[in-house]
Amino acid sequence: MTDSLDSILNELQDPRKEAIFAFHEEFRDKIYASKGSSHNHQNWEGGYADHIADACRIVTVLHLSLTGLFSEVPVSLDSAIIVLYFHDIEKIWKYTDGTFIDKVEWYEKILPERGITFSSEELNALRYTHGEGDDYRKDARVMNELAALCHAADNLSARMWHSKR
Repeated sequence: MTDSLDSILNELQDPRKEAIFAFHEEFRDKIYASKGSSHNHQNWEGGYADHIADACRIVTVLHLSLTGLFSEVPVSLDSAIIVLYFHDIEKIWKYTDGTFIDKVEWYEKILPERGITFSSEELNALRYTHGEGDDYRKDARVMNELAALCHAADNLSARMWHSKR
């Protein structure tokens, strides 16, 4: 599905698009070789790219559908796609050469040095795309709206189409 992920990124209107494409080209071989997980979803060679593309397509449908149902969707579709593109960044190396990276260092230092900075809303979404886990609080909202939308798309991809190519 090489063209699929490339096509999704090509549709971005965000000013970071060029820097994101540079990252994508630099790590293309690893992105398309990596598995989506060790076992639970898209665990085949290239499954990582399939999972990211699936999640981006799902978030596009969700965003368009919610826009039709409500007067305003409080998040940018481009932000959702960018968050989903980077939310599992560690898998690019983990499932190709066994290297473990610090995602937070990439989000807060390495990617910004490459021209890819994240808003506080996007950093929250990057942190909570997989859910709130132990950070959940009944007295305060932890996951923001963007994180909730990305979590829904990620979860649908990983749980509904986990074994489909």
